[in-house]
Amino acid sequence: MAKLKLRNCTIWDVHFWREGGNSKAVVQPGKEGDYKWSTTYKLKVERDSVTPKGKHSRNAVNQSGTYYVVWNNSKQELDILSEAEASKYKWSKDNKYLSNWFTTYPNWMSELNDDLTIDQLSIPGTHDSGTKKTGPGPAHTQNFDIETQLQDGIRFLDIRVGNNLVINTPLVPTPMINKEDPFKIVHGIVDCGITFKDILNTCSDFLKHNPRETIIMLMDDYNVSPTMAEEGFKHYLNMEQYQNLFYLGTKLPPLGQLRGKVVLLRRFEIESSAELGVNLSKNWPDDDTLSLTTPDGVKFRIEDNYKQWDTHKKVKTVEKCLIDAVTTPDDEVIHITYNSLSWGIGRHTPYQYAWGGSGVDPIMNTTLQDHLTKLSGSHRLGLVILDFYNNKGSDGDIVAAIIHSNDGVTKVKQEDIKQAS
Repeated sequence: MAKLKLRNCTIWDVHFWREGGNSKAVVQPGKEGDYKWSTTYKLKVERDSVTPKGKHSRNAVNQSGTYYVVWNNSKQELDILSEAEASKYKWSKDNKYLSNWFTTYPNWMSELNDDLTIDQLSIPGTHDSGTKKTGPGPAHTQNFDIETQLQDGIRFLDIRVGNNLVINTPLVPTPMINKEDPFKIVHGIVDCGITFKDILNTCSDFLKHNPRETIIMLMDDYNVSPTMAEEGFKHYLNMEQYQNLFYLGTKLPPLGQLRGKVVLLRRFEIESSAELGVNLSKNWPDDDTLSLTTPDGVKFRIEDNYKQWDTHKKVKTVEKCLIDAVTTPDDEVIHITYNSLSWGIGRHTPYQYAWGGSGVDPIMNTTLQDHLTKLSGSHRLGLVILDFYNNKGSDGDIVAAIIHSNDGVTKVKQEDIKQAS
């Protein structure tokens, strides 16, 4: 008897073929039923054998072992994975089944039609994306590195840079900036332990393997002069490996023209009038909800009340902004909603605000999950920015819900994706 571990799958009979040493799983639909966790079923294996007289015969035998049935959204069919194959995938928060949609997270944007624009989409993002290496405390907002975030479906990165000094000590009055890698990633005064080059290498490698994806990068600086910010950023652009990495236009064309690119939303000021990404360096006040139009006419609606420490009020602010995005899908405005809160004196840590602790109630991410469940179906949510998006590796429901909000938008056929690749 083989154990099939299922997630509410409707199946009747399963045939498992062995061909040339490779396994091929085929699921035949039949009588409907709600197949519960850990129920034991017979898994029949048809094997082709040759008799001494050279005749071929196929014999059905029961296959022992544990197999996992998951829905493959790309192929629109059920897949059967062996225990060894299943070990490569992430688990649900209760460890009872494989995540149905995990296999599509690295390239979920590939199904979206090229004619769609950023303002029409629902995109999961992270706040202060580069803080994985910081210790627990007020500067720590993410449990996973950039590579993992991208693999998990995150497509908006919030990157803060500071001067990357060769020697950072009070004994050196004028420390030198690293000429090869002038920016380090910071959260306020806290050094995050990685550099901007590390971030770019990760993004470049990800897009190389997923050329139909797009990464949106909101970039800001901490105590970097406009001249140094511009010179430092252009230094990276001049590196051979990054010359084709960024989309630096001041307006945002359809998705088809942004595939394989990092789209720069520039919040840092520069000295010149160079065309260097979508210009958000003006009119974004601290700790506010605002409407903003860039000098080149790109419209934003931004909720960034990171000091609204009463989570009752913050939850209402977030829900109002999401409802605004849902109810005005054709407004040609990019909605950015931060579900995050900062630390303050006598306040809680970002993790406690996100997932609970020390009396935080309501809890930001849990409440957002509930709200997105009520909004189940196709809705334009805009860019939804999260702290600790996947908790400690056991809860990807928020990212999944945001991605699935795109289910109603125009998508391309799988065969067209393969031809484009």
